[in-house]
Amino acid sequence: MKVDAQEIVEAFRRLPANERVRLVEKLWDEVSKELEQEGLSEEHQRLLDERIRQHEEDPADVEAWETARDDLLRDL
Repeated sequence: MKVDAQEIVEAFRRLPANERVRLVEKLWDEVSKELEQEGLSEEHQRLLDERIRQHEEDPADVEAWETARDDLLRDL
C-alpha cells in the first residue's frame, strides 16, 4: 500500500482542531516510544559526554538561561 503524504496532510487539515491535536499527541507518543527504544546515536552520546566533561572541568563557565534563550530566539 503506497501512502501519499500530501493526501494525509490534506485529510489532517480537514479534521476539526481538537481531533488534529489528539492525532498529533498520538503521533508524538509513537515517535517518542521509538526514540526511547533506539537510544541516543553515538554522535549525540559523544557530544553529551564532551559537554559533561567540559562542565566538570569548569563548572563556573556557564551562561544564564535568559541569555541562551535570547540567543536562540534571535537565530530563528
